[in-house]
Amino acid sequence: MKSVNTFDLIIVFTYFLVIMGIGLFFVKINKGGKEYFTGGSMIPWWMSGISLYMGNFSAWIFTGAAGFAYTTGWFTILYFSAGPIAYLIGTAMTATKWRRTRSISPMQYTQSRYNLTTQQFLSWVISTNFILSGGVQLASTCKLFAPIIGIDLTAIVLMIGSVVLLHNFLGGVWGDMAMDVVQGVILLGITFVVMPLSLQMIGGLGNLINALPPLSFDHTYNGVHYTEHWLLSILLISSIGFASGGAQRFYSVKDEKNAKRVGRTAAVLALSVPLVFGIPPLVAKVYWPDLSQVPFFQPYIGKNPQDLVFVGLVMKLLPHGLIGVFIAAMLAATMTTLSTVYNMVSSIISHDIYKGMYRPDLDDKGLLKAGRIAAFSIGLVVMVLAILFVNSKFGIFNLMQAFFTLFNIPVAVPIAFGLIFRRIPKWSAAGAITWGLIVGATTRYLLGWDIGPQVYLSFVVTFGVLVTAPLTGKLYQRSKPGMAGLCLLITLAMGALFSFAVVGDPALWQRSLAIASAIGLGASLFGFARLFSLETEEDRRIVAEFFKKVDTPIDVATEVYGAGKRQVSTLPLVGRTIIFIGLLVSAAFFTPLETNEIIAVAAMTTLLLGFGACMWVFGKKGERQEAAERALLSSKA
Repeated sequence: MKSVNTFDLIIVFTYFLVIMGIGLFFVKINKGGKEYFTGGSMIPWWMSGISLYMGNFSAWIFTGAAGFAYTTGWFTILYFSAGPIAYLIGTAMTATKWRRTRSISPMQYTQSRYNLTTQQFLSWVISTNFILSGGVQLASTCKLFAPIIGIDLTAIVLMIGSVVLLHNFLGGVWGDMAMDVVQGVILLGITFVVMPLSLQMIGGLGNLINALPPLSFDHTYNGVHYTEHWLLSILLISSIGFASGGAQRFYSVKDEKNAKRVGRTAAVLALSVPLVFGIPPLVAKVYWPDLSQVPFFQPYIGKNPQDLVFVGLVMKLLPHGLIGVFIAAMLAATMTTLSTVYNMVSSIISHDIYKGMYRPDLDDKGLLKAGRIAAFSIGLVVMVLAILFVNSKFGIFNLMQAFFTLFNIPVAVPIAFGLIFRRIPKWSAAGAITWGLIVGATTRYLLGWDIGPQVYLSFVVTFGVLVTAPLTGKLYQRSKPGMAGLCLLITLAMGALFSFAVVGDPALWQRSLAIASAIGLGASLFGFARLFSLETEEDRRIVAEFFKKVDTPIDVATEVYGAGKRQVSTLPLVGRTIIFIGLLVSAAFFTPLETNEIIAVAAMTTLLLGFGACMWVFGKKGERQEAAERALLSSKA
């Protein structure tokens, strides 16, 4: 297998400079918090759609997910296939509603819909979840780079983490989304080259199908059990997760129509995932059935060597230059995810926590400053976490699943359904989140449940507490003894479930904590029922005002183009950037190449130059169309 040479490193270093250049370009545009966090709601729908798609990728998909695919075979293809369905479901649920909230933070609406305490609770839980996940994303990138470049893991964490931090600090959401487009082209381009080349190694798709074991729905990976219930739980989590987590991409575009296009664009792009990200690890499973016999993987035996099978294929198949592009693609995948995390979490910390609790009089420029400080701090914390995670024996894939499945349902359900259900009281989200987190942690980490059943029960109790809150509040008002009796029945039912529905032989302290959790759930429901019953006419009026806003379509002329604002033209910039990278890749023709390598370089160069030229040309045309649209809307206003 090849090793990285100077040409590859030049491409990677140049890519770093390109990222910094994009961030610097958008510094002048970010004049306040609204531009920094939402792009002034002028982000083009296609750019926001690509960004929504890219926001779910990092080097993890080439390491942790590749290792999982190598081990589980066709099972992972089904896992990858959940994405398009989840995007469409999430978009149908909330895209229009998110745009009409007129938010600049995913948590902004929760204060009006619920209350300040719930907003703060959600803000801290979501921030914690995304920061932990960001640490896993950065760790997966560093694990990927270790065998390629041969640099100390801690040094790689600091180098990559610093670049992402600085880019986001400068460019905000405009810089993030422009970078997402460039990265999306590079990422899909290189994977569409690797996939057919890998199939050629084993004689084509037919041989792959014949050589692999049949589909199985029962796998144990690094001590964690995965079944068809895990697949269904991922679809459930992803659908509700996109309905809540796609907020920033939905409300950063001009209107409701464009918000729907955002989700549909991401769904179409996600159709490529099973092919370009799933097939190569399956080829590796056939080509390298025993990784301990392959010199490239031998130094990592006992340290999840299967996480590096995609890397191994790249080092074997691609010529120098394209190896550098692959490294850039890995950076692209992680940087786009981390940038999204930094920007979104910094908006929550600066707007919902700092301004909401401590500086309610903070103006837009002050919010920009607070947001940048928050983004910088988040970047530092993520780098520290990555250093810890990269040395974990739990495995990158399992780490990601642990955070993803524990936090997402309890948080996503009240955020998504709070935009849909109008009668639930202000305290209902706090009760739902509390129950979801306790039940998820108890069943998974005390009783040893598989991820699928854990997610099912977490969803049932979170959704159940949320939607029954009006009835629970009325029962408390009418009969406190009746409410106490109901809480006792629930305590007994949960206690019985936690006592008998166990996996393996939990220790006495685990069983004791599980019973304590059941008692705590029953007691907490009585307390939450009291809070649900305190709903006043003023509370209902505030909620009615909120839904009146959600029912009111966006007036693009006044709300978006008001005060003479103009949409920022990004296509020419992105097009020129992609053309530049394509010309850099074409330099590989001046190095010794085999026939397959010539074809690979030609395909990648043609894709980059062609796509970049189209974006440049259509960008100029779009500038003229946008000017005409703005003039028309202004005249109507």
